Amino acid sequence: MTFFVRAVATGFALSLGSALFKKVQNQLGLGEDKPADKDREKTLNQDGATDPNLRTPPGATRAHTHA
Repeated sequence: MTFFVRAVATGFALSLGSALFKKVQNQLGLGEDKPADKDREKTLNQDGATDPNLRTPPGATRAHTHA
């Protein structure tokens, strides 16, 4: 029974500590960049092939070369 009580208390303490850390991590300078910012930066660094407005002209076909 003591083991169960300790396990529950430890779980509660870890959960509380995690919640508190999430609240103060930016104030401590430990916060990570938001994933949206990372995705935007990654997209800007890629080539033009990721441009959603990039289209092939009508009637154009892909040229496949076989070695």
